[in-house]
Parts: sequence; C-alpha cells; structure tokens
Amino acid sequence: MRVLTIAAVGVMIAISLPILVRPAAADEPMLAIRQVGGESAVYAIAEITRLEFEGDTLFVVASYGPDRFANEDIEKIEFLWGFSDVEDPDEIVAAFKAIHLFQNQPNPFSPETRIDFELRTGGPVELAIYEVNGRLIRSLLKEERAAGPHTIRWDGRDDDGRKVASGVYFYSLTTPGVQESRQMILLP
Repeated sequence: MRVLTIAAVGVMIAISLPILVRPAAADEPMLAIRQVGGESAVYAIAEITRLEFEGDTLFVVASYGPDRFANEDIEKIEFLWGFSDVEDPDEIVAAFKAIHLFQNQPNPFSPETRIDFELRTGGPVELAIYEVNGRLIRSLLKEERAAGPHTIRWDGRDDDGRKVASGVYFYSLTTPGVQESRQMILLP
C-alpha cells in the first residue's frame, strides 16, 4: 500500500537509508519518493516541472533532469514541509496539476506578449504583473474562469495605461490555495 506522509521539516535530516538528494536549501519544501528496498529520491518542489502517473509509472521531471519510478517500486511518497492527511499519491499529483502557468511568448518581448495558463477546475483566478521589487504593475485578470486552457495578452502598460520601463517583470497566477509565478523581460 502506498501512503503519502507529510512531515514538518525545518532543517535537513540525516537519513541512514541510501538516498539521492538533489541540491536544495534546508528550508525548501521537498518531495521524497521512498522506494521498496530502501532507496529514496528527494526533489525540491520548486524544481519540479512535471509530476504525474502514466499507466503504472510515476514521472518526475525537475530542472536537473527526468526520473521515472515503476508503481510497484514505490513504497510511499512524502512531502517534507507541513502536515496533511493525504493518503493517495494520485491526490498530490492532482494538486500539482491544479493550474499550469506557461512561459510567456515571446520572451523577451516588445511591445506585447501572450500569457497562457491552464486550469484543472474552474473558479476564481487572478493574473497580475509585478516589478522585481514586488510592486503591482497591472492586474490583468480577476474573475471566474472555466476549466481548460486560457490566453491573456499584456501590452507592457500599467493599470493607468502608461507604458512601463523595459526590464524584468514577474507574472503571477493565483487560484484558491495555489499560486504560480514566472519571469519575463520587456525590451525597449
């Protein structure tokens, strides 16, 4: 039986089992795949770009490369950060798939870019542009949206309609309980 256990961890813990630990800060949320036979693979949550079951195989793609685990080889999946009663690894995969914010196109851009995102379920959505210092530049979207793919365009202007300076900006997509952000570059 596979069980997902989430435990609070403030520092890295020494584990006597054979373990593959990817580079991460001690205070980053981590995902651990515990395998039958005692081996483990640990990933920084922020580095995971794909996490899903396809048939009887779990695929984990992180910025440092892909891994796959046969279903029968997984003893349990653990989150090393807060507490939860999630008992089915498929539930955590669903949480990762709740929203997906794609890289804007084109990037770098001038004068306009397209921001695509996908919602697993419909509901309230906010999409906003921020300066590097965190100051809100433009609220592009704050409304209910249906499940599925969506596209929003940004014309490089702030909420008052003024062109913003060239530079690095962040765009952030927020739904209840989930937020995802990416970086983009506006050229002169």
